[in-house]
Amino acid sequence: MDERYERYRTMKFELSDSGVLTVTFLRAEKLNAIDAEFHRELSTVFADIGMDRRVRAVVLTGSGRAFCAGGDLEWIAGETPVTRETTFFEARKIVDDLLNVPQPVVAAVNGAAAGYGFTMALMSDFSIVAEDARLSDPHVVIGLVAGDGGAMMWPILVGMARAKRYLLTGDPVEGRVAAEWGLVTEACPVGDVVPRAKEWAERMAASPPAAVQGTKKALNGVLHLLSGVTLDLGFQAERFSAVSEDHQHLVGAALEARARRRAQTAVRQ
Repeated sequence: MDERYERYRTMKFELSDSGVLTVTFLRAEKLNAIDAEFHRELSTVFADIGMDRRVRAVVLTGSGRAFCAGGDLEWIAGETPVTRETTFFEARKIVDDLLNVPQPVVAAVNGAAAGYGFTMALMSDFSIVAEDARLSDPHVVIGLVAGDGGAMMWPILVGMARAKRYLLTGDPVEGRVAAEWGLVTEACPVGDVVPRAKEWAERMAASPPAAVQGTKKALNGVLHLLSGVTLDLGFQAERFSAVSEDHQHLVGAALEARARRRAQTAVRQ
């Protein structure tokens, strides 16, 4: 594997002879939730991939039973004003880099995907999801604005009415329903998700790269226009919500509830 990937600790990379790079998130014990290290690495990985001429298509997937559960609550609770500014800088870079990576990206959503984890899937060029996967953007549930890409992607894919219905409540939608709506590319049994994603990636890898990458760039021009408005407003609003009392209270309550569940599970065992 290329030395550019050796520094990554939260992801594993496998490059096939056909040029398909499979990127697997490695925080299975946390449902691949994003902490500071994972977030920092996400802010550089797509630029690194984009400069790797051996790569003709990309598959993103999660280890264990989840794709990516969004932000790790313990990390979020421990943010300071200084680290929070770094986080928002990185968050914008992740979005921009994912839109700019020239190779087609296929998200293999092998389980739950929430918050920015689901946004990464929506911003990918293909999203293959498990039929029973719970997909959501629950920013509002912990007092945050859904400003990191969800407010841009949902209305494009399923219309404003459904976007408001799910972003203003944080309610989940099942994978099979998301496919029926056109929120994702397709849904299939969980065991077929990664193989099916690799089929799409292999097809892209075998296609003329100039034609595929040029078409992707043209299509993503629409997203770049929207990102200049929606993401600027969204990230600005999310910054304010991140220091609100509601956010601090709700994150604390969520962590307390999690601790109680763990204690109850330990007692039963």
